[in-house]
Amino acid sequence: MNSHTVLLFGPLRDKFDSASISIEMPVNCSLEDVLNHIGIDGDLVKTAVDGEIVPISTKLPDPCEIALLPPVSGG
Repeated sequence: MNSHTVLLFGPLRDKFDSASISIEMPVNCSLEDVLNHIGIDGDLVKTAVDGEIVPISTKLPDPCEIALLPPVSGG
């Protein structure tokens, strides 16, 4: 198992009542596995691993930092 830090922004921060969470996931899991594990629809967020925007199909390296970026709206 690997421990990953998940950074949460916007409404996700409110949903989890935190700016980040730590999760344990199997070695060689994908971002999609992480999103399913924490109950977030991958179509609703952009994902970054260690600061680089990547698709949810990306396999995760050993412990990494994952950022979940919801869409931004404004006016």
